[in-house]
Amino acid sequence: MIGGLIGQQLTVERPAGTNRFGDPLPATEHPIDGCVLAPGGSSETTDRADQVTRHMTVYTELDADLLATDRLRLPDGSRWQVNGEPQRYRSPFLADAGLCVINLERVTG
Repeated sequence: MIGGLIGQQLTVERPAGTNRFGDPLPATEHPIDGCVLAPGGSSETTDRADQVTRHMTVYTELDADLLATDRLRLPDGSRWQVNGEPQRYRSPFLADAGLCVINLERVTG
């Protein structure tokens, strides 16, 4: 079971802005390899709507090309919104070592 969470390839979907008429341009995409997925639970809202909010944390390489405005597509096809700035932790012992932590959120319903 744990092997399914480690070494995943995720696809970053980055908004490309809008054209001169205000219409959204197609998003650009690029992969990120070697990600570790850590499910973070969910919560349910049933007041006036049936919504489920899911959370997940992704651990990947320090210099991963990620922004707070990106979305991530998981191997199962689900799309998740990056929640806040990716957190980058540099190793105090090795110059080019470290970790990038990304908090994700997905709301359905």
